[in-house]
Amino acid sequence: MSSLKRRLTTVLLAGASFAALAGVAVQADSMPPEESLSNLEYDLLGRDALWSYHALDSMSQAPFLDELVAAGKLPPLEERVPAEPLVFYTDAMSDGIGEYGGLFRHVIGGRPEGFNWLAGQHQGWGGINMALQECLVRNGPLWQVKAEDQSGPLPNLAKSWEWNDERTELTFHLVEGIRWSDGDPFDTEDIAFWWDDNVQDVNVASRMAPDGLGTGTTMTVIDPYTFRFNFTSPQGPSRVGNLAYINGCPGPSHILKDKHPKYNSEATYESYRKALPADQLPIATLGGWVPVIHKTDEIVIMRRNPYYWKFDEEGQQLPYINEMHFKLTTWDDRTTQAVAGTGDFSNMENPGNYVEALKQSQSPDAPIKAQFGPRVLSWRVELNLSETKGVEDEIDANLRQLFRNLDFRIALNHALDRDAIGQSVARGPFSYPFPGGFSSGSPYYDAASTVYYPYDAAKAAEMLDALGLEDTDGNGTRNFADGGPDVEIDMLYQANRTEDRKQIDAVTSMLAEVGIRVLPKVVDDLGTVARGGTYNSLLRRQQWVTPQREPCLQIPLDTQCPDFHQADDEGNRELFPFETEMVDAWNVINTTWDPVEAADAAKIIQHAWTENAYTIGLIQVPAALLINKRIKNAHPGTPVFMFEWAEDAVVRERLWTPADEQIEELLPGTIAEY
Repeated sequence: MSSLKRRLTTVLLAGASFAALAGVAVQADSMPPEESLSNLEYDLLGRDALWSYHALDSMSQAPFLDELVAAGKLPPLEERVPAEPLVFYTDAMSDGIGEYGGLFRHVIGGRPEGFNWLAGQHQGWGGINMALQECLVRNGPLWQVKAEDQSGPLPNLAKSWEWNDERTELTFHLVEGIRWSDGDPFDTEDIAFWWDDNVQDVNVASRMAPDGLGTGTTMTVIDPYTFRFNFTSPQGPSRVGNLAYINGCPGPSHILKDKHPKYNSEATYESYRKALPADQLPIATLGGWVPVIHKTDEIVIMRRNPYYWKFDEEGQQLPYINEMHFKLTTWDDRTTQAVAGTGDFSNMENPGNYVEALKQSQSPDAPIKAQFGPRVLSWRVELNLSETKGVEDEIDANLRQLFRNLDFRIALNHALDRDAIGQSVARGPFSYPFPGGFSSGSPYYDAASTVYYPYDAAKAAEMLDALGLEDTDGNGTRNFADGGPDVEIDMLYQANRTEDRKQIDAVTSMLAEVGIRVLPKVVDDLGTVARGGTYNSLLRRQQWVTPQREPCLQIPLDTQCPDFHQADDEGNRELFPFETEMVDAWNVINTTWDPVEAADAAKIIQHAWTENAYTIGLIQVPAALLINKRIKNAHPGTPVFMFEWAEDAVVRERLWTPADEQIEELLPGTIAEY
């Protein structure tokens, strides 16, 4: 029996009583019954039925591009695109071949940080980033693929790949002839810059950690369209999934190289990170649309990319839609405007709006249709487990030692009434307790491997007493042992998320009931602060659905991840044994060719995480996709979040609107000018 199977057997036999067997005075329980709210209808296909790469008998483009070609302002279509482009199959489109023109209206609460995604900058989320970043492979549309064909990601920039017999070499073949939106060729020079000068440069905050493809992995360029990853041990097909969004998305080396300290002695890593500021447009992209206008706190406007390398079966260059808007307001407003018909799309992720949005969407005259998926959105409190990173005084040091105590973390779990927290966010059957690890809507979630510490304020108080945390000065807040100061935990949360604010209010009140004082602190960009690692605790939505999706946010694959347990500047960090166990299990998922073994490894992660209260889980809820009825090819089975967010899963480049329902464009007849 392998060590993995031995550990799994222990997990399944021990169940909820495992921690008690280890001598910890805790009350663990099984997860309560869950009621699904999903109303999705899936139309599953074989992976080869979605798209392929081949020459077309003829190719055409949006009519206004013909005019630009005739005026000499743009090269002919055949000179701008690959000889064998990516071709979407009509049978995979719910409404078939589309019509050109019109605009697509997004509403988001984010703000563009900048456009150097290679250095970790975000573009405001809500879909801007996915509209301009194209990655080596693609995960989002996998929801439409039959279970028997779920053998890794879908091709994208890389049209194919193969392993050597030993599974230690992975060779990729890029689509030949792709160009950036400014006309520069895309090739392995861009791949080498992404890997060598960003992922592997510890001074760059790349989305993929240096060891994100396994310790010791190297990359070799073979020719302009072929490259190879070299692994130190045999790997599995899941490893390829790490090269999808948001990890495996190359940037324009012809623009960024001169701004990187390796190639420019006057540059710094800070200046490199900010090399493509949000207000200096356009930028070069591989996506279907190019950002051309950004008005701070108002709007981002994107226009079609005339060099886009994807087509439909009739030879029409995609995307169908000419213009894309991102109105910059709030996340709550995204749902409000979708329901009102002034926005075309919303990942309805703000539970406070669920009831009213559902009521309004049921009307025959409603401009939108709504569909709920499984519970994939989850919130948690992250306690900083680093003993030294960001520790500025004795209070910080004492808190970090307290956070590293398992009984303290379990006591916090017992102090939280998750049912009440859920009802404070949204009345009704939407929320479900979240113990940590994989969200319950994940195909990797396993209830039997989940240790749940239910609400029991008396048990929480008993455990805190046992830790010597007593209210010695009579002010209602416990003190550190030996008459120390009050136990006060500073806790960060995101400014523009109403559901986060409601949860931190509930957490603050519930922990106060057991003598722990929470000091909430609102920040504008929680993600950036979290990556800095210099906080004591934070509350945020941070779901994990598939192991390959940003795993560095979850487990310690690198010295700088996860955010809540980073090494300090000298590299000091003491991992818990269960953290190493989770990393080992994650490596099994990425190296095995046996899906059962991968599922078993996920159970190891789930049990280790929840048994050890790695994070303090709060609630999890389903999300609903709201989309305007005038938008075609928005497949009725698209989940808000599964293999990727709906902005990618819905495949926006093949969305279209009938001519008589198109909304007037703000910048008709234009493309980005460089």
